[in-house]
Amino acid sequence: MGVDQRTNRIKGFLFLFFTAVFCFAQESPPFLESDTTKRKQYEFQIKEVLNSEASPLEKVEQKIALASVYKEQKDVLAALQEKLILVGESAELFYLIAGTNGIIALQTNPLFSIPNVKAMLKNFDQSIKTDPSYLPSYEAYIEALSMVPSLLGGGIDKAKELAFKLEQLSPVQGYFAQGYIAKTLADDIKAMTYYTKGFDLLIEKNFCGIDLPEFFASKSMNFPYKIAEISAHNGIAAPIGICAIDYFIKNQTPFYNMPIEWAYFRKAQLHVMQAEDAEAQKWISKALEINPNFEQAKFFKQTHWSSL
Repeated sequence: MGVDQRTNRIKGFLFLFFTAVFCFAQESPPFLESDTTKRKQYEFQIKEVLNSEASPLEKVEQKIALASVYKEQKDVLAALQEKLILVGESAELFYLIAGTNGIIALQTNPLFSIPNVKAMLKNFDQSIKTDPSYLPSYEAYIEALSMVPSLLGGGIDKAKELAFKLEQLSPVQGYFAQGYIAKTLADDIKAMTYYTKGFDLLIEKNFCGIDLPEFFASKSMNFPYKIAEISAHNGIAAPIGICAIDYFIKNQTPFYNMPIEWAYFRKAQLHVMQAEDAEAQKWISKALEINPNFEQAKFFKQTHWSSL
């Protein structure tokens, strides 16, 4: 893939960090953005935090929480950097700083997003150096290296190296990461081979019957969504995809940056794969209730109108 092609896909990657997430073309969900109508409410609550008698660390934690809920990403980043000064380096903090830079880059004019892209890559790298076993950073960094132009620090060779290391740490994630790299290189056959290997491992684990909170504890918060999305995109193991998206929906919080209607959309797709039309209709309707202008969901419903 040439530099121009990777440049054209950079915005595609920047979504993928929290959705960190295997999305392509027209089916990439956007990040939630701040609601300007709630800006005064947010500023009032921040002022209350600053004027409180909480400790400096408690104030920073509260600022991170509020800015995350209100999707004020630049404030999230500033507070994370404050926390880094207060508590010192950690793989998780570098990961969060990297991801927030990625979101800011996506929401910024591409001409001005380069500093955030570079900061994203730098912090993913630092996260892994700080803790070589921290799985979420592998997921995100591999995707970044695959999608970002080499002129800005991307690199397929390094992505492949990290994917191999991730496979040793977490085989399912490693196979999915290698599938992602293959997909990026337009090698659909190899991608399907790796994705199938990953789902085969989940089937062997009896995925829907295991302790899912324990399984997902060390992984990125959007990994359940990734499983469901790969399942829906590739027509693999729909029951596992449904278990994963159900877990994602159940554990959704205001801190997530993905519109929940996208999870409902994926769930509807998976139920169609299972010929469960009533369930599919229920969840696509819920997606459109939240966002009547959700083009992918509208197209999906029209396409399956005879069965839904």
